[in-house]
Amino acid sequence: MEAVAAIIGSALIQPFKFVFGSIYDAMKNRFKIHSNYNQLERDITLVLALKTRLRSGLDDVQLQHLLPTTQVQDWLSKVEELEKNFNSFRSTLTESGITSDSASCCSGSLHCKLSNDIAKQIVKAKQLIEEGKPFEDKIVGIPVARPVQYIEVTSIKGQPTASKNLAKMMDLLKSEEYKRIGVWGMGGVGKTTLVKNLNNQLTNDPTFNIVILVVVSQNATVEGVQSKIAERLELHMMNREVSKESMASRLYNKLKGERFLLILDDIWEEIDLDVVGIPRPNEHTGSKIILTTRDFNVCQQMLTDIDFQMGRLHPEEAWKLFRETVEEEVVDDDQIKPMAEAIVKECDGLPLALIMVGASLRKKREIGLWQCALHALQKSEPSRIRGVEEKVYKPLKWSYDSLQGQQLKSCFLFFCLFPEDFEIHTYKLVQYWVAEGLIDEQQNFEQLQNEVIRIVDYLKGSCLLEIGQRLNHVKMHDVVRDVGVWIAKSLEEGCKAIIKAGISGTQISQQLFNCSGVKRVSFMASNIEFLPNYNIQCAEASTLFLQGNQRLLEVSNTFLQGFQMLRILDLSETKIKFLPHSLLQLGELRALFLEKCCELLELPSLATLGMLQVLNCSASAITKLPEDFEKLTNLRQLDLSHTYKLRKISSEKVSKLCSLEFLNMMGSATKWRMRKVNDENLPFEKLLCLDQLLCFHIDLEDISHVTAEHVSWLRRINSFCVNVTHGDNIYQTYKPHRLHVKYKPNTKRVFFSGFLFSEDESVGWLLVHAFCCEIWECKGVDLMLLHMVRSSVAFVNLKRLVISGCCISVKRSSQGCVTECDLLPNLEELLFLNLTELESISDCSNFLGLRFTKLRFIVAHDCYQLENLFTMDGTLHELANLKTIVIRRCMNLSQVFKNTPTDNFVPMLKSLTLEGLPALEEICKADESWKSLKKFRVRECSKLLKLPLSVQSAENIQSIMGEQNWWNELQWDNENLKMHLHPLFKPSD
Repeated sequence: MEAVAAIIGSALIQPFKFVFGSIYDAMKNRFKIHSNYNQLERDITLVLALKTRLRSGLDDVQLQHLLPTTQVQDWLSKVEELEKNFNSFRSTLTESGITSDSASCCSGSLHCKLSNDIAKQIVKAKQLIEEGKPFEDKIVGIPVARPVQYIEVTSIKGQPTASKNLAKMMDLLKSEEYKRIGVWGMGGVGKTTLVKNLNNQLTNDPTFNIVILVVVSQNATVEGVQSKIAERLELHMMNREVSKESMASRLYNKLKGERFLLILDDIWEEIDLDVVGIPRPNEHTGSKIILTTRDFNVCQQMLTDIDFQMGRLHPEEAWKLFRETVEEEVVDDDQIKPMAEAIVKECDGLPLALIMVGASLRKKREIGLWQCALHALQKSEPSRIRGVEEKVYKPLKWSYDSLQGQQLKSCFLFFCLFPEDFEIHTYKLVQYWVAEGLIDEQQNFEQLQNEVIRIVDYLKGSCLLEIGQRLNHVKMHDVVRDVGVWIAKSLEEGCKAIIKAGISGTQISQQLFNCSGVKRVSFMASNIEFLPNYNIQCAEASTLFLQGNQRLLEVSNTFLQGFQMLRILDLSETKIKFLPHSLLQLGELRALFLEKCCELLELPSLATLGMLQVLNCSASAITKLPEDFEKLTNLRQLDLSHTYKLRKISSEKVSKLCSLEFLNMMGSATKWRMRKVNDENLPFEKLLCLDQLLCFHIDLEDISHVTAEHVSWLRRINSFCVNVTHGDNIYQTYKPHRLHVKYKPNTKRVFFSGFLFSEDESVGWLLVHAFCCEIWECKGVDLMLLHMVRSSVAFVNLKRLVISGCCISVKRSSQGCVTECDLLPNLEELLFLNLTELESISDCSNFLGLRFTKLRFIVAHDCYQLENLFTMDGTLHELANLKTIVIRRCMNLSQVFKNTPTDNFVPMLKSLTLEGLPALEEICKADESWKSLKKFRVRECSKLLKLPLSVQSAENIQSIMGEQNWWNELQWDNENLKMHLHPLFKPSD
């Protein structure tokens, strides 16, 4: 009892009376007929704070007996009714279009209604306060947390990206759809700054009864998180040794009836919120949970409803932040500015790095200090810049330290071997990592690819890698790479590295190799002209990168003799003319890369490289393969693509590569045929001898004489790309932009380039397995389509079809033959480019029986005789999944859709682009078919004077782009529609 008395000691009585009295006085004096709405919100918030205080007392077993329970419950019920009325009042304002600033100035009947509502709320609030006074002295000792606890934080005012992120977070909080919100991004990107500013933004916002921000950090325990939440709630425990189960119950009872916002900052591992004692937001309307983390996997594990990734600052904004941190007058100095710009580039939009480096140089005008700072950043030597190692590098190293297992750490450090901003294809990583032993070489090619994808995805989720601009490419943020280089320089447990990638220099210094235990060496893209002509002591090194040194003419014999344990050697994009004899003594070599070695004419005997698994000679100048090539029985991946001088290959030797899983010969001077005609082509049957083959890319010069064995064999291939062509001429025409095919996992593609289809030549055996088919500049396409119809075989795997530069006259060639079966039931993408005689895509679709039930994307370019895109009759009534339409330079197109129904026949269409259509007069007759449309672009369509839109069907449009003159000439049946769309129009002149 003495402890309870201490809690409600007299020291707290006066502060409580002050707060309680101030609410009453404020309400008594402030609420009049012209009350300020914003002030009303703040007062309601204070009343709700009293509700929190009283409910805390009822939930606290130590204090329950001090309160008149019946009166308190009645009090709480009245406050809840008041809260409900206020929310209704606020909804009325919103629905009426009345802003908070004008709420007190409305007139007429609405004025009267609002005044009465306010008056009722005043009376109820006064009654509640008066009724609360009889037991005021009993509840003064109940600890109560303020709804929002202001936190000191760097202001984001004047920072567009941060302000935009804050606005987006506020929108997410207001949406009832999202209960758990994940914020993720690399260390130092501004996650904590964002949520702290969000916390402060809610100071005068009544959305939540209480906002709780807890910093979790690494190695967090349930008890630690509970303690921090309890402290914020001022829920003090009498027994400090209370169990986590008891604490969870207390927290749950404290929060279960409240609209709370819980912000968990800097989470490294999954936290079970049920165990902590946090009520589930989906069970309590209005409550939300926000978590910030560096690891996207944490968001997934904690079942977030939406994940918000924070990225780097734009270059202009990064420059502005750096200038403000240093001092604008200093940065703008003519001598300092170039170095300042280089430093900002090194920081790569990372706010923490910009601020810390900027702070270390603040008001510094000595040129030497700036030169030293820039050099330190470029060399990954953070200790030379005050605060950077402690505040930037070490926090980022925590992400590395938290990686589970040596494999992930070693894979991460492997990326540091590449220069800044370098993007690497995941397929190339398969070749590197299997050679270095980072992934289990007992797996097959497809399994290896999946394992690399898994590791890359984990590192991306940990914010240690980023998605590249090109498909299936990844890269490192510059600062993360600098930290990785910093780590790799000092490691002793297996990944120590010498990294001079992207550093200009014509020679390699011997001093670099004075350290022991080096495992990886990278001089990639460093403008090296000469390699040392003496023995380098790197006996433990497994990887040597020399690629990208385009002035390197020779690799000396003695240089490679110091790398006896080498497993990876990359000499790609060098000017070497021959390989040194010492290379053949590298008995541990697993991967040899000679890609784009345009001066390398031949390979020596490679028979001594019995462990070789990867050989990449793509785009090299080799003219033949070594005589004993078939002895590379461990070779798993062979890339001879675009070897335009490689005209003679022994098919017998290739067929003896018993371990081969991946073969790429697309673009080689040597073609494949179904039957051997001369010494310059290979019989396709020899591929059937490769029992381990899972993926191949080849050029095929005919498709006749197909047997059941071919069909059965192709079925077991996981990925293939076949270019069917006659001769080299067409292939060379399209090679630069189309057929320079990079490996893509789990894809099956067939190209026809300059091919002449005959009536008795079936393509079904290829297309029946293909996911994608592209037909370029071919003749006899009508015959091919007719053969497909007559065979009545549905190509269920085909999802993408491209036809370009061909004549399609299905009306003439159909000969009354129309299939009733949908031959392409799963088609998702359709591209018709530069076609002649085609008047409507419906002609082709009717011929093939296409229903387009899965079609998502359609493009029509330069189809000069096309009169309409689709005729919506017969078998085609709607395009249920179509999301994007692009039509360009179809000169005779007068209508996009013909014979359209009145209902919504394109319910999912989100984007419509119409360009260079001088004959286009209308899109369609219906105006109810665009309810999902968001983006609408029109150019050079001068006859299109009406849009098939209504106010209802245009409600989701976000932007309309077109010439200003076209917009001015548009005719409107509904003035409200014009007013609705006008703010969305963006001139594209």
